[in-house]
This record gives sequence, structure tokens and C-alpha cells, in this order.
Amino acid sequence: MDKEEILAKGRSDNKNRDLAEMSIAAEANSVAARVGAALCCLVSVLSMQMRKIILCSPWIIYFGILGTSYLVRFTKAKRKSDLYLACVFFLMLLTVLVFFIIRLRGVKA
Repeated sequence: MDKEEILAKGRSDNKNRDLAEMSIAAEANSVAARVGAALCCLVSVLSMQMRKIILCSPWIIYFGILGTSYLVRFTKAKRKSDLYLACVFFLMLLTVLVFFIIRLRGVKA
């Protein structure tokens, strides 16, 4: 095999994405997850101070995103730690969703 054949095989294996691009995407996802957590905290703190209410809706979205992310990682890499984290995040999602539904049912129109 010559150099071009090896590069072509590598591109087909990586779906035309080079390793640097995949590394950048992974780092971007990691930073985005941290920013999402910080924004959820900020929104929760502001709503607690201004309205004396803890908002559940940002956390529902955040835990749904993280749970899905780790579930996809598990399906691709088959690491048990990713499956464990996916289950933890989906459990947190369900817990916050239950509190959200309880609060909605308590609201009188």
C-alpha cells in the first residue's frame, strides 16, 4: 500500500473527518456541557432569588441532553461507564420531570 491508499482508507474509516477535527468536536462538546450546567445553575439561582421558585425545566433539558450523549457514547464504544452515566442522567431527568409535573398539577387556572 502506498501513502495515498493508506490516507484514503483512514478517511473512509473516519467518515472523511481527521483526528484533529474529531478532537476539536469532542472538546467543544465538553465545553458546551459545562456552559449548559452553568447556565442552568444561573437560571435556577436567579429564579430562586427573584421569584422564590426553583425551576425544573432547564434541568429537564440539560439532563436529557447529557443522558442522550452518554447513551450514544455507549452504543459506539460499548464502555460500561458510559452506560452507567447515561442511566444516572436519565434517572435525574425522570426525578426532575416528576417534580415538574407535580408542580404543574398544583397550579390552579
